[in-house]
Amino acid sequence: MDYFKVSVESNATLMVASIILSFVTTYVIYQRFFHPLAKYPGPFLASLTNGWKGYYIYKLSLHEQLLKAHIEYGPVVRIGPNDLHFWNADAIAPIYKSGRQMAKTEFYDGFTAFKPNLFGGRDEDIHALRRRQLSHGFSQASIWNMEPLIENQMKILIEKLNRLAQEQEVFNLKDLIAFYVFDILGEVAFGRSFNTQISEIAPEIPAINDHILLSCLLGTFPFRSFFKRIIPVLPIPWLRHLVKSRDKLKGVCADCVDNRRRQSSTDRPDLMQHLLDAKDPETGAKLTDAEVNSEAWAMLIAGSHSTSGSLSLLFWHLLHNEQALQRVDKEIRDTLGDLPDDRTSYPIKGLESSLSYTAACIQESFRISPVFTMCLWRRVLNPEGVNIDGCHIPQNTNLAISNYVLHHNPKNWGEDTEDFAPDRFLGTDGKRLANNLLQFSIGHRMCIGKHLAMTNIWKTLTTLINKFEFHPVSKERHFRLESSGIGELEGPFLCTVKLKGSVT
Repeated sequence: MDYFKVSVESNATLMVASIILSFVTTYVIYQRFFHPLAKYPGPFLASLTNGWKGYYIYKLSLHEQLLKAHIEYGPVVRIGPNDLHFWNADAIAPIYKSGRQMAKTEFYDGFTAFKPNLFGGRDEDIHALRRRQLSHGFSQASIWNMEPLIENQMKILIEKLNRLAQEQEVFNLKDLIAFYVFDILGEVAFGRSFNTQISEIAPEIPAINDHILLSCLLGTFPFRSFFKRIIPVLPIPWLRHLVKSRDKLKGVCADCVDNRRRQSSTDRPDLMQHLLDAKDPETGAKLTDAEVNSEAWAMLIAGSHSTSGSLSLLFWHLLHNEQALQRVDKEIRDTLGDLPDDRTSYPIKGLESSLSYTAACIQESFRISPVFTMCLWRRVLNPEGVNIDGCHIPQNTNLAISNYVLHHNPKNWGEDTEDFAPDRFLGTDGKRLANNLLQFSIGHRMCIGKHLAMTNIWKTLTTLINKFEFHPVSKERHFRLESSGIGELEGPFLCTVKLKGSVT
């Protein structure tokens, strides 16, 4: 009897194993040979599971792996069971400028903390309404009115650099910039500084990194709503840590909005006031409390992280390319003159148009080290499919172009893609090449915070280059961009500083 029982159990186990093996074998054969995307090359595991992408997102190196994949497999690579990634500039317009024929995918659902906002929302009608409501607050004219708020924080930064110069102290320029930009965000978005420049403590900044990592992971895999609910109870400490970081940020965001609502003054020219006053120009509809929190959440997450990362990398490139730095310094002095003692910074109006080489350096930094590296996925809705870059793509395929990969394609930029070469953006050819930069995305989904980010970058770069000499501690020219989706320079950026014209 015991022998018979063991035999039955063994046979049952063998049968289950055989069924599982048959299912896996059938799935692999279908994905590799019969799936509509089977003809497209790519990593073997990527054709079977989104786990390939998820692993490298976790390792902060998906952008690097995508570039390697294109170098090995060509201009169109299959990086998921239903996902194709492109790297030629010819694919930009059909993917990102085709309107409703290319819908956002469920990837963006991973970023929602309150309600879907301008970045994460997939409903095109709601997106169009929200864009109309917010466009005035984020316009260049509105950002010009916020310059005094930015200069409040720049004064603190300059004072800190003056002290560091006097004491000849080694400091982490990346942290200094991160605190400074985060406090600017507090001023222009929420009507108060976070005071991180003074305290030099900002737990929100690593929490933002955690949120981005969690969002990209959630967006990569199916059953997002289910995983959002069960992650807090899973016995996986690092996942639970990511959720706790997101919850803490939600508390910070809600507190900032509530604090701004309770302020009696309504004449402060900040983004939160624009959010509270925003109306649909056609219907007069204002944002609900949940919608205000959602858009404030987007400002908190992306408003500082991408700008501080871009500024740190821009300074890294200039400080490790002495000839470029000298040309920028000379152009600023020759064109703008030295800042008088009663001015904190150069006014933003006219900077970009008057400093052509400096603009080329900013563009080249965006090219070689774009901090926004995540794949912005779109889905083909046309029942007949689409033709992109010589390929026919069937309906319901997910498509994307990563900035990092696009910006390192030799077909677009030449063989010196790893070199910091700002001159490539000068002249007529430079203007044409600039159209291939996607640091703020493109089309009707272009980043609404572009003007604020560029104002911060231009004012900070021109002012600090005019006032100070920065010297990196390490002369190592190699750098690495680490990114789960929005990245930064890997490791610290140790420097010393001295006032221009001072004697060491």
